[in-house]
Amino acid sequence: MYTHGHQPAAVTQHAKRTAEDCAAFARHVIGTDSQILDVGCGPASITVGLARWAERGHVTGIEVTDEILTTAAATVAEAGVGNLTLAKESVYELPYDDGTFDLAYAHQVCQHLSDPVAAIREMARVVRPSGWVAVRDSDYSTMRPYPSSDEVTRWREVYRAVCRHNGAEPDAGRHLYAWFRQAGLPQVQMSGVVQQFWTDETRRNWGRSWADRCLSTAFARQAAEYGYADRDELEWIAAGWRAWADNPDAYFHYVHGQALAQVA
Repeated sequence: MYTHGHQPAAVTQHAKRTAEDCAAFARHVIGTDSQILDVGCGPASITVGLARWAERGHVTGIEVTDEILTTAAATVAEAGVGNLTLAKESVYELPYDDGTFDLAYAHQVCQHLSDPVAAIREMARVVRPSGWVAVRDSDYSTMRPYPSSDEVTRWREVYRAVCRHNGAEPDAGRHLYAWFRQAGLPQVQMSGVVQQFWTDETRRNWGRSWADRCLSTAFARQAAEYGYADRDELEWIAAGWRAWADNPDAYFHYVHGQALAQVA
């Protein structure tokens, strides 16, 4: 179960992601002729950037639902990149031969999987020897606002409960090193990035996005269905997010874990 869902409030936020921001830790292993697999490509804003880096290569972006692939196709068409293919596939059963790709990349995917180790192992299978697996995931426990907010604190509790109810790990960023080793990739290069929201534009975008997502996405529906928060509490949480977003002194940060490993 995908905790966020693919409703506009979530997808619009995800579409702000770029390869420059989200795949910089793997940039040095991507050549102009690289063959790249982008697992969980979402609206394809990162995928398009990967295709531009590998301008003489090819990028395959995969997702598990037609809904988000339609959005991704529109992004690709608007970008005008020709070296990019989209496909409906599961990371657990990739329909590609061993050693097909130079790089398998996944951004904010493992945190939603019930078996991330199996997914990483399958990504490594389709990468050639001396190729790379690159995974980036956030750690929801590190998501902290200033000033402190009871509503945002409650949001974090509810979100993490919903994610774990779905059999997934919301604090995936800190687990990547162990997951890679368990998947047979012991030589892992770990790095981390702090995501920050403090300018008027980024603070308001982040806060208002989560206010909307607490009311109009699959996360909100699941929180109510599972019994972690009713509609009144979600309304209260959303109001707290809006109040935080409108505070000119407000600040927010969290950590991304980044794992990069070469396939033997």
